[in-house]
Amino acid sequence: MSDSSASVRHPVLREFEPLTNLLARVPRHIRKGLLMHDVTWTCVDVNDRWIVIGTDVGFVYVYNRLRETVVHQLTSQV
Repeated sequence: MSDSSASVRHPVLREFEPLTNLLARVPRHIRKGLLMHDVTWTCVDVNDRWIVIGTDVGFVYVYNRLRETVVHQLTSQV
């Protein structure tokens, strides 16, 4: 192993990461009119800095993993 390859840092991959802050900020139920609807995650995308969650009720949540906050709540244009 050369010195140049030893200086390259690789991110630590973890199989489990507690996401209690994220789960607390994404609602499990949403009110539409008079009715309550369960929120189901339909897609998830993850990288080193962001977690993006799409739901079946038209909301997309963008979670900053470094700050541990939801920075955007996007809605569909339907």
